[in-house]
Amino acid sequence: MLRRSHPYIGTFARACLPLSALVGLGGCGSMGLSAPTPTELALACPKVAIVRDLQTVTQFRPGAGRDLTDVESRAALVDYAGNCEYGSDGVTVNVNLFLVAERGPALQGSQAKYTYFVAMSKPGQDQPAIKTAFDTTVDFPAGKNRAGNREELNPRIPLPKDVNAKDWAIFIGFQLTPEQLEYNRKQLEQPVVK
Repeated sequence: MLRRSHPYIGTFARACLPLSALVGLGGCGSMGLSAPTPTELALACPKVAIVRDLQTVTQFRPGAGRDLTDVESRAALVDYAGNCEYGSDGVTVNVNLFLVAERGPALQGSQAKYTYFVAMSKPGQDQPAIKTAFDTTVDFPAGKNRAGNREELNPRIPLPKDVNAKDWAIFIGFQLTPEQLEYNRKQLEQPVVK
């Protein structure tokens, strides 16, 4: 898999809602909105999904404190878009993944680092056949509390020519510690205030 990170600070990041509001947006990306041709129906793209429990990460400063003043940063995988290309020896899935981060009061410096993963599962299997982790850094410009990246991913599924990859699945999420996962799950249990 290849990955390049691109700062994504323009309209997307400026127009972002608070990260808590972005959680519901994961997985709204598309692998193509136009009507497929008969050939494309025969050779469709794998399913891509951002894992709900692993869609956000909150980083706290070292120590026992876990209130808002202890937050270094928060980030969310908010959307994706892309396509796939069939070749003679497999399928390349081109995914643009959008990550938005918010600086917390405890962050020292102007950067936050995150690790996310891409996992691929074969048809009929629950466990990933391949899982790769990637590190990325978000730079917060002076005076800005939000910034983001567009991550370009190109996972490749090795398949014989003309074998359909439509039943493969690609899962994306943050690589979390057990404590971060527990924090996310507690946040998801909170009622939404309107």
